[in-house]
Amino acid sequence: MAITERTRLMLLTCPNCETVFRVDRDSIGDTGKSVRCSVCAHIWKAFPPMLAPEETRGEVQAALRTILLPLLVLIMLVGIGAGSVMQRSTVTAYLPALLPVYEKLGLPVMPRIDQLEIVDLTAEYAGDTLRLRGRLFNRAAFFAHAPMLEVTVSSETGDALLRQVIGPDGTVIRPASTVPFFVQLVIDDVPEPTVTVIMLDDLAKR
Repeated sequence: MAITERTRLMLLTCPNCETVFRVDRDSIGDTGKSVRCSVCAHIWKAFPPMLAPEETRGEVQAALRTILLPLLVLIMLVGIGAGSVMQRSTVTAYLPALLPVYEKLGLPVMPRIDQLEIVDLTAEYAGDTLRLRGRLFNRAAFFAHAPMLEVTVSSETGDALLRQVIGPDGTVIRPASTVPFFVQLVIDDVPEPTVTVIMLDDLAKR
């Protein structure tokens, strides 16, 4: 078999300073040859078994692919896993069936109330009955869980007369969309009562 230029070039390591040199195999010969290290001046006799084939660029690239490909896959999996934990509120808004999975893992899912807004809030009084209507607006560009709402009726002096937690008509709000909510409360005849509605960190019940 013909010896090509690639197979003749070998790597020789100095046993004293471990510097690696590229040499021609034919210059060593089958019986060995005394060589001198150009770095530390150490002299030793080199034999063919001391030579190692020089890796070609293709072999190096193949080795890198073997190492880097699993590493990249691992990084992607870690990234996906971290994203599914950090963005679990958005993930479960699209896939509500995953809610029990996160609960079993001890990862509570809370609504992103910072992306929501209460709009179109109106209150109608008829005797001792208060009818309250409004909408939850999703300002985000992705689906969002609707939260539970706390309605508080206060007197003109600020005393809480009634407090009730209600849920909106939907559990998930599409981007730039709304879901309505309504509640009817019976309160004492109080002059100029104040009604406030706040969003809670609890998901709306199905």
